[in-house]
Amino acid sequence: MSVKPIPEGYHSITPYLGIHKAAEAIDFYKKAFGATEVMRLAMPDGGIGHAELRIGDSAIMLGSPCDQGPLSNPDNAVSVGLHLYVTDVDKSFQRALDAGATTVSEVKDQFYGDRSGTLKDPYGHLWFLASRKEDLTEEQIRQRAMEMFQQG
Repeated sequence: MSVKPIPEGYHSITPYLGIHKAAEAIDFYKKAFGATEVMRLAMPDGGIGHAELRIGDSAIMLGSPCDQGPLSNPDNAVSVGLHLYVTDVDKSFQRALDAGATTVSEVKDQFYGDRSGTLKDPYGHLWFLASRKEDLTEEQIRQRAMEMFQQG
């Protein structure tokens, strides 16, 4: 029996977040985005060594930063952004705001066929929430972009 290089249920890329208050972040992601907790490895000091969550069909990994690891907490600068397609962007955006996120850009229809808005979670990460509204060709998107740039 061979082992799959990409485990079942994972995509080629999975975001990994370093968050000092990782346990609080897990609760926030559950409340704001309907995440389910797959696993959590607690450290003796109360930090999270590693955790995995699912939002829809996608995985997110996170852990408390430590001196031995490459991840740091984005206290002063955003270090990662996550793009999340949802069924109803307006409803999901409001749900995240109610859970404690802040608005970076309001939800609006975009030239590339999505309705989207940007949030910042209480831990410094950006979330781009979107719902596809139109299936456009690359040429249609380019044309709309040119028109937008010419107007502004």
